Amino acid sequence: MVLCWWETFLSPGTKIPPYATVIFDVLLVDLFNVKDDINVEVQMIPQPCRRKAVLGDFIRYHYNATFQDGTIFDSSYARNSTYNTFIGMGHVIAGIDKALQGVCVGEWRRVTVPPHLAYGETGSGELIPGSAVLIFDMHIIDFHNPKDQVHINVTNKPAACNLTSDANDLILYRYNCSLLDGTRLYSSDDYPEPPRVILGQGKLISGLDEGLHGMCVLERREITVPPHLAHGANDAMGIPTSAVLLFEVELLQLQKGVPEGFLFIWLHDSPEPLFPAMDMNQDHKVLLEEFAAFIMLQVAEGRGRIHPGIDSDKALKEMFRNQDRNTDGKITEDELNIIVNEEKEVVTHMEL
Repeated sequence: MVLCWWETFLSPGTKIPPYATVIFDVLLVDLFNVKDDINVEVQMIPQPCRRKAVLGDFIRYHYNATFQDGTIFDSSYARNSTYNTFIGMGHVIAGIDKALQGVCVGEWRRVTVPPHLAYGETGSGELIPGSAVLIFDMHIIDFHNPKDQVHINVTNKPAACNLTSDANDLILYRYNCSLLDGTRLYSSDDYPEPPRVILGQGKLISGLDEGLHGMCVLERREITVPPHLAHGANDAMGIPTSAVLLFEVELLQLQKGVPEGFLFIWLHDSPEPLFPAMDMNQDHKVLLEEFAAFIMLQVAEGRGRIHPGIDSDKALKEMFRNQDRNTDGKITEDELNIIVNEEKEVVTHMEL
């Protein structure tokens, strides 16, 4: 006796009369052809799209994954965490690896993946049956390449710009920080006063520090910082792992600085000889008050610059101690002379 395929599903003992008409209720679960490629339906692309993802980029995206009948089998939203991976390195199924190429930040797309570009005839455990067609609704949060640098977009620049920020300068600035999908992370407006910081001394993440260089007072910028120049693969202050950060900044104040390790620098040649100029009452010794008055006069007349990030009284006292080598409370002409390092036989000058 030969059985039809559908007879294998009959209950034991069930008989079908001769010449009977058989009616089937059929639910089509999915349909594909072995020659099918992925199908991409682009639902939304934000403008502008500065660049599109390519092989080797590291990408973060959210997704809902369903079968063709609409049944959800996986979702990054349910885990409250993006899926993060490199593109084109085989870390995800082949269909998704292909679908991620060419996306823009913020893009929404629906991707239909045939089984031969997904989990094939075997499926994946009890979750995904064999030969299943999979549908992914994807939202691209951000992507970057490990070789990416800081990207700066100047949104407003004053017509008059005679001074720009540089390493060791003290700046006052406003900022908003967000993810590339617009999620707000933190802002200087959350605090009573905008932050002050000295550039180039490791006080900021390196990408933001770089982006704040070369700014005019009242200039505004958008600074895009890849994670390897921000917080990397570590969570920090509520910032997701490997996130690209967008800073909207405005430079409010700028005080030119001094090289790291210095309290004061000359902007022009110092007086020659120096001690008689500093010994303002010509009594052959310089006390702290006289020293402070001399230095502040140089600053006021634009001949010198004192460290902007340190209280001036504190800086002046420290400078005085550096020159008062015998700690007797006064500076003499001998103490301002060139110091000879006898061990290295190198002639060096102190700060003044």
